[in-house]
Amino acid sequence: MINVKKYIKDNSDFGYAEFNKKFITSKYEIVGVRIPILKKFAKEVEPEYIDLDGALTHEEILLYGFAAGQIKSEDEQLEYLQNILPYIDNWATCDCIVSALKKLTGEKSYKYFCNLLSDNREFYVRVGLVSMMRNFLKTDKLEDILARIEKIKQNNYYVKMAISWLYAELCTFNFERAKLQIEKTSDKFIRNRAISKACESFRVDKPQKAELQKLKIK
Repeated sequence: MINVKKYIKDNSDFGYAEFNKKFITSKYEIVGVRIPILKKFAKEVEPEYIDLDGALTHEEILLYGFAAGQIKSEDEQLEYLQNILPYIDNWATCDCIVSALKKLTGEKSYKYFCNLLSDNREFYVRVGLVSMMRNFLKTDKLEDILARIEKIKQNNYYVKMAISWLYAELCTFNFERAKLQIEKTSDKFIRNRAISKACESFRVDKPQKAELQKLKIK
């Protein structure tokens, strides 16, 4: 039987763990297993091998998400996301797991993410936002997504960062719609951060960046 905790321990790197702790805040221990190692192991282990009732590490949570990403069924991936969601408590776990779950592109998944946007827990909302950005932003759901974002009442940092990221991503392929959305955003942090992130992208051209800079709130 695969011993997940032994594998995590054997591949931990104290220096890498200390480096990660500068950028990631989690209630779970960070032991410093690098992402490529976790992704490789995820091809060999089923999510069920990871005991979610035990003393989890940050890396075991990531591994669960990566292992779930190997499953080809949308329904199963969605079920695994529901299982791991309560353990997602930082931006890195959220973004890595969402990017691994590439099958969550159907109507069932979309409705689930819509429900997450109305949750009162910071990383539930962020998972919903990042999932919509990755899986639905270039679909006919765009206007519905933007309307739902406007109704989000949370003022948490990582929710606002996700909204900014989504708007910046929209700038890369639908600039005029993104510009309109940013221009009507009254929240100074979201508006200015979206502009900054868009201006960092090589997929947004210089004239567009100049237009966005004019929208910054002083």
